[in-house]
Amino acid sequence: MIDILYIAALIAAIALLIIAIYLGKTLKSTSQTLDEVKGSLDKITVEVQGITGQATNLLDKTNVLLEDVNGKISKIDPVFDAVGDIGTSLFGLSKSVRELAELATNKVEQNDTKIAQALSFSNSILSFRNKMKAKKAAKQAAEEASEI
Repeated sequence: MIDILYIAALIAAIALLIIAIYLGKTLKSTSQTLDEVKGSLDKITVEVQGITGQATNLLDKTNVLLEDVNGKISKIDPVFDAVGDIGTSLFGLSKSVRELAELATNKVEQNDTKIAQALSFSNSILSFRNKMKAKKAAKQAAEEASEI
């Protein structure tokens, strides 16, 4: 029976040795993997530091550009205000011209008959004047004919 115990102890020792060997291999593989991860993280850290520097420079340039744009916009604001004022003035002028034209049209419509009478009267005067000139010319022609 003691022999069985010795054999069992030997088998247990061999099993523990095999487990220890596989555990060692696993730990060695895990160690290599962790070393590779550490190397990758170091590379990533260097890359991130480079990107961070570039991002900082980009943000600084963006801030300078934003300040420049804001300054230029503040200089242009009065121009837009003036354009708005011009639009308002033109609207007022257009309204005044429209009202004036409407007033003139109304006055012309109200005085339509008077204008027609004035034109008729002036045509009559011109006709009378032409007749008088014709009579005067005929009289002069008759006088010249009688003198000859």
